[in-house]
Amino acid sequence: METIAPADAEPLGRAAARSDPAARPGMDPWRAMWILALAIGAMLLFRDLYHIRFDGDLSIGGLALWGRDFVNVYTSGALTLEGRLGILYDVEAYRAYQQQLFDSALEYHNYSYPPVTLLYTWLFALLPYPAALILWLGGTGTAFALAARPYMRGAGLPLWMALAAPACLINLWAGHYGFLLGALWLSAWHVIPRRPLLAGILIGLMIVKPHLALLAPLVLARRGAWPTIATAALTAIGLVALSVAVFGVEPWRVYLTQTAMLQAAMVDDVDSFFISLMPTVTPSIAIVGGSTMFALLAQAAAGIAATVLLLWRLPADSKQAGLATATATFLVLPYAFAYDMTVVGLAGLLLFRRAVTDRSVPVLFGAMAFAIPVTILYFNQLLLPVAPIILSLQLLVLLEIRLPGLRRAWLRCD
Repeated sequence: METIAPADAEPLGRAAARSDPAARPGMDPWRAMWILALAIGAMLLFRDLYHIRFDGDLSIGGLALWGRDFVNVYTSGALTLEGRLGILYDVEAYRAYQQQLFDSALEYHNYSYPPVTLLYTWLFALLPYPAALILWLGGTGTAFALAARPYMRGAGLPLWMALAAPACLINLWAGHYGFLLGALWLSAWHVIPRRPLLAGILIGLMIVKPHLALLAPLVLARRGAWPTIATAALTAIGLVALSVAVFGVEPWRVYLTQTAMLQAAMVDDVDSFFISLMPTVTPSIAIVGGSTMFALLAQAAAGIAATVLLLWRLPADSKQAGLATATATFLVLPYAFAYDMTVVGLAGLLLFRRAVTDRSVPVLFGAMAFAIPVTILYFNQLLLPVAPIILSLQLLVLLEIRLPGLRRAWLRCD
């Protein structure tokens, strides 16, 4: 293997920041991919608007509510306020309660988050659902924008592009945790050099979806960031202890022994719509008819390779390291969704910026890395699960690694 750029190369986006893509001949792909991404995002949103019933429950065709997965945040908060947590992880009882709560025939919902989330979800249930949804998306979206600002400033890009990037559009459509988890991750890796303890607290707070921080301990150990590791562990343990003190042990027992298994079973459920939103290796192989054993072996190989490469060529710049670690995480995990990709999508946006300015990244690859969080739905439905390939190439570029012959293949594509 050989490096793409010299060791003293500028971090991702900084060299690109010296010129405006709008003033360069390579602007056509930039405009075209933004139009495509925004069009697909608008299509998802307007499709929901077309099917919505404005009769008080914001139902979308009787199958979901506007805000989609936020309905789970709201439902868990209502159950917490009513003291009925015994049905939180009972799928049938939970769905029956939701239908009563929203007076709508909701389908496919279950509560998949750990009990620590109950420490705050009740706050949203104090408001009417539409107001709570606006607060959720507005608050977490603002947090993500503020966290992304140093990354966007370094690339010379306006802040609105971070929120309009494909992964953010998918998260906006899904009403999910992508903004919140992205804000915690981006902020943590930005402040590590100056405030390692604060970085640890931010990473510890990611226990609400702990698998997205799976590689953080390894990478932090590789950097020698032991205070950050200790603070992250103490934060996570403290939140678990607090949730046990407030809600008891039983929610944790059911979550760990039943709910986690239910969610894991989704990765090879090819008849489910949700598998179309998964960019990871295992569901990609299931989509094209691969066996479970082959999918497990491929997932293990991809995860080991991504982890080894990450630890071997970990960037010295902390923000670069954070973007690379987030990308590698989606090659390690069998279970993750497009709306979880807000940080990975930001890295794709910065790579695409680099592609249309200094051409150190092939334009075709940069465009696909930028768009994959929103186009994955359609690629997977066409039985073309290309997301793991794009993520693998993105990781190689972020780590400044190339395989022999890969550069020539990219140039032919361009």
